[in-house]
Amino acid sequence: MLTNKEAKEIIKETVKKSIIDFAQKSLTKKAKFQILDLLIPKERKIRSIVGGLETSLGTTLWEPLAKALALKNGFEVIEQNLESPVNIPSNLSNTLQTILDERKRNSGVYNAISSHSEIVRVCQSFLIRPIDSFESAPKGFGVDIWLKKDGVNYFFDTKTVQPNIGQYSKFVEQILNWYSFFYSRFPDQKAEARIVFPYNPHKDIFWNKTMGKGKPLEKDNEGWVENQFWNFCSGLDDTYSIIVETFKELRDSKELEADLDKMLS
Repeated sequence: MLTNKEAKEIIKETVKKSIIDFAQKSLTKKAKFQILDLLIPKERKIRSIVGGLETSLGTTLWEPLAKALALKNGFEVIEQNLESPVNIPSNLSNTLQTILDERKRNSGVYNAISSHSEIVRVCQSFLIRPIDSFESAPKGFGVDIWLKKDGVNYFFDTKTVQPNIGQYSKFVEQILNWYSFFYSRFPDQKAEARIVFPYNPHKDIFWNKTMGKGKPLEKDNEGWVENQFWNFCSGLDDTYSIIVETFKELRDSKELEADLDKMLS
């Protein structure tokens, strides 16, 4: 079982590598000339790197960190993406659309659990008549993190911690499409999917402060915040505090800062 000390080392090395790799890629791109390059060239490079990190934090940092912790906690990390049927059978596409319409209306006909169960039920027909043609999932419906343990597949996608109200409907659509893609190919297997908010920027409960309280996305059963996700990956308690502590230690030691200075000089 992973220890707190081991987790800190994994976090430290993963964060350092992720940021350094991102900075190297950023610096190799030929940036457009800006007059401030003549005055504060180093600061301009730093701003470019930080801005890029802010917009790609999920794939640059959270995704590799989650995978590294999960791997040490006995999970299998699946390094591929879900594929969708080339032609989704009408019974599945109609069911999916009905569920999405009801969920977006908040009609109460379907919740997270019954939505999942209905897709599983419809896909049982593919045990008898398997779908034989699959292709890459449509853009926007990929899975950032695919883990497997004890026969259960887990799908995660990390999101900005301050989404707008319209994005929550998109998140529900993303999760239900994942289930449809997965069970149409593996109707006899098990899956669980969550949208992940890697940390809580509010002093209050996340769901009380976020737009529309997150609806139609259902907390816990479809959306995880902070330690719900990090503790799941690591198997430890209060993993987010370990992440924060490690970030502060990296800051105070200035080792990451020194590595970046060498690159920028």
